[in-house]
Amino acid sequence: MEETRLALDDAPGPRRPHRGRRAASAVAGLVVLAVLCWVRGLPAFVAWELARDHERCFGQAHLRARLWSSDPAEIRGWLEERGTPVQPFPAHPGQVEIVGVRYCALADRVAAHVYYGGQGSLVSVFVVSGPARIGDGWSGRVHGLQVRMLRSAGRTLAVVGEAESDVDAVAHAFRLSAA
Repeated sequence: MEETRLALDDAPGPRRPHRGRRAASAVAGLVVLAVLCWVRGLPAFVAWELARDHERCFGQAHLRARLWSSDPAEIRGWLEERGTPVQPFPAHPGQVEIVGVRYCALADRVAAHVYYGGQGSLVSVFVVSGPARIGDGWSGRVHGLQVRMLRSAGRTLAVVGEAESDVDAVAHAFRLSAA
């Protein structure tokens, strides 16, 4: 019996990961985190987030604005009271007019979402928080929607809509109001 006890005492214990493996795991985790942070600021990723939210909000039976108003000053005041400083919003850019605002949770950030609508057209203007490496601007199509991102008054704005002419008109109005 004593021989059996000695044999068990001499058996190797559970294997512990080597320090090298732990260090490699930590480095791999940091690399993954760095890549995710980098992807987060890519214009195509930000555009995907915004197009997805535009579809989600306008795809519902009723828009869920926190404030319904056709007065751009009232929309601006509502946002600024909640810590989002913005430039004046255009009231009637092109064929659409301002109708409401809310905050939307995106995949990795929160954005102010201003609704424009009229004559069968729906356009979203997002005041984007967080990184968006757009340089002087970015434009593309995502999920069949036109997305245009621009810098205006120190903020990143994104205009999203189905009709390129409406998106162009809204983006142009913001460029003029910032000048």
